[in-house]
Amino acid sequence: MSAIAVALMPDWPAGMTRDLALAYTGVAETQLREWERCGLVQFCPRGPRGAAITTRTSLNAALSTLFSSPAVDDSAIEWD
Repeated sequence: MSAIAVALMPDWPAGMTRDLALAYTGVAETQLREWERCGLVQFCPRGPRGAAITTRTSLNAALSTLFSSPAVDDSAIEWD
């Protein structure tokens, strides 16, 4: 993945390449591929020179699924 200066991009584009999507979400590439496998995120060859892009909206929806799962029950953890 190429280094992207996040500070230089205050307004994220509506369509993003894989590298930009990874920088935007901050997830691992395996997580992004899992979202693709589940159909949460779809890359289409619509970018410059046929680059595959996805929408910021689908990335936001996929991110919200990460944080909407039930929280870990801390009462099940035994503390010394």
